[in-house]
Amino acid sequence: MDADVETGGRRCGGPAAAGAPVARLRLLSLAGARMAGTLDMEQVARRLVEVALTGFADTVGVYVSEYLIVGDEPPRPVVDRSIEARRIAIGSRGGELEAWFPAGEVLVFAPDTVFAACVTEGRTQRLTGVPPDAGLVAAPEVRDRLGDLVDIVLVPLKAGAGALGFVAFARGSAAGPFTSAQVEVAEELTALAAGCLDNARRYQREHAAARALQTGLLPAPHGAVPGVQVAHRSVPAGLANLVGGDWCDIVPLAAGRVALIIGDAMGHGSAAAAVMVQLRAAARTLAMLDMGPAAILTWLDRIAPNLGPVQFATCACAVLDTRARTAVLARAGHPPPILLGPGGGSETIDMPPGLPLGLGGAVYEDVRVPVPDGATLVLYTDGLIESRDRDLESGIAALGATLADAATSLDDACDAVVGRLAPIPNQDDVTVMLVRAQSRAATAAPATAPSER
Repeated sequence: MDADVETGGRRCGGPAAAGAPVARLRLLSLAGARMAGTLDMEQVARRLVEVALTGFADTVGVYVSEYLIVGDEPPRPVVDRSIEARRIAIGSRGGELEAWFPAGEVLVFAPDTVFAACVTEGRTQRLTGVPPDAGLVAAPEVRDRLGDLVDIVLVPLKAGAGALGFVAFARGSAAGPFTSAQVEVAEELTALAAGCLDNARRYQREHAAARALQTGLLPAPHGAVPGVQVAHRSVPAGLANLVGGDWCDIVPLAAGRVALIIGDAMGHGSAAAAVMVQLRAAARTLAMLDMGPAAILTWLDRIAPNLGPVQFATCACAVLDTRARTAVLARAGHPPPILLGPGGGSETIDMPPGLPLGLGGAVYEDVRVPVPDGATLVLYTDGLIESRDRDLESGIAALGATLADAATSLDDACDAVVGRLAPIPNQDDVTVMLVRAQSRAATAAPATAPSER
């Protein structure tokens, strides 16, 4: 884009007025394309500032209501109230204002100021200079620079029934005041910015909610379950989803036992996640009632049809006895667990496949297997082993080979299998959980620790 842009029949460094409509469209097109390319509020604001400074304005600042930043609900619309606004971007053609007016600063505008009126009334305001009560002059060193501003246009960032904040466009004496046509351009630029900021606001709130949900659904942290070492990874499908239908859980039980549960609700995204949350909660409750794996699956099969549009899921359960060094397992249409030997090598556990949850009337069977010291149980979802280029059998073989080659650290092994078998963007939700019963010597170590001090 040219360094100087003319719009609305009045020139700010450009040639004739005949090209004004073309320049206006070019300016709006550039601004829309750049702002629509991000879902970050600060990035949207910075890109608006950058575009507006290319010949349209000498100084531009973007201020959004503080409630948008902290995630609160918007206050009730009251005309006579102060406005808390955070400056999220500012720029000037001279480039010297950023040090004095940093992004992130929160300002409070009194009800009787044009800044508050711009937001509460939702109307464009016009100033011939910076008023002394604006709270914008931070130091005497910049008074001369701001004193050169001969025209300031405040445009509300309208979204829905209210305003998200405002944008301040300003010109110095060399450029002269904005024409009425250029004020309309400022309003069009701000309308584009408001739409992009609102989209970014919604995305960031959904992102935060999804992250909170994902964090709340993580299994017990490392070291929280006595007698076992645990590592797990969950990667939702694609690039846009933040949560999916996969889950895994670890439930400590009495007498040195621990329940291990992994499942996969049909589908992806929020619908699958909603069912997953309910199945996970039910499975955890059933495990805490000391039910065996087959009994847990039987009850989940009865519960699943009542959980909404996504009614089918696969699941595998295990109860690991860290003292007897055995595990009881059952599965409902889920890929079979793998037992990684203490000296290397892997074995797919032979057990009845069972029907997926939600079909009704399924019969599940428990299988008991030995779990030697140093052995690792591997539970995973089909997204890790199946793809358009790999069937179930070859995927299980690839998983076993990757685990056999992986480092002894469970975390490193998780990273290795996800990185090799499910590179992003993955076609399906992926979850893997590795559980290793600690050796008897390691389990007994904490009891002798006090005497070693």
